[in-house]
Amino acid sequence: MTSQRGIALILAILVTSFLSAIGLGLALIVVMDQLATGNMRGSVALLYAADAALELTVRDLARVDDWDRVLIGDARGSFTDGDPPGRRDIPGGGAIDLAVATNQLSCGRSANCTDAQIAATTRERPWGQNNPRWRLFAYGPLGRTVQLPRAADCYVAVWVGDDGREEDGEPDRDAPAEAPGHDIVRVRVDAYGPQGTRRAIDAELARLCIDGGTPCRRGIRVQSWQEVRQTVP
Repeated sequence: MTSQRGIALILAILVTSFLSAIGLGLALIVVMDQLATGNMRGSVALLYAADAALELTVRDLARVDDWDRVLIGDARGSFTDGDPPGRRDIPGGGAIDLAVATNQLSCGRSANCTDAQIAATTRERPWGQNNPRWRLFAYGPLGRTVQLPRAADCYVAVWVGDDGREEDGEPDRDAPAEAPGHDIVRVRVDAYGPQGTRRAIDAELARLCIDGGTPCRRGIRVQSWQEVRQTVP
């Protein structure tokens, strides 16, 4: 009789342990699914934030008559939060250094880039002397800049550089009229979220006539748009 009670107790413990393991497994699956859903939702929101910053940049660039001012860093967009260099806090947690981010984009280094390093030909920057010299154009917490429904809690930075297809060897100046790359610039937008999350967009913008008037009414067309899956040095 005693042995039967012992066997029953062991079976009860085994069944209880088995059911507990199933319950814990289901709970873990639910938690992981919620985390994955939250991360995906946050990642998509960051991409929308980067796209919103690009739209603001298009509007701001349309108001600058001479894009050479942008290419030398003399013109800024409508949203900035102080002098370009320095550390910035990311809403929701974390920080970035705008000077370091600019260097990494320009030559893949955290330290200041030399002209030779910027002009080096790489797979990501194949234009050599015509590689863009990225200039910060706009930067700041997006939520303080534009009112968006369910706006991502993030910090956005926008860089503008010359079109690499130009052949003049002067990346701080736009190409002359009728030359390849005239009135074309590249734009890089990074949206930084909490805990190291980040989404980036690379776009090419062209200024052109949007009607047949004389003089023509000029506008900006987004000639290319792509999400950057990894940092471009």
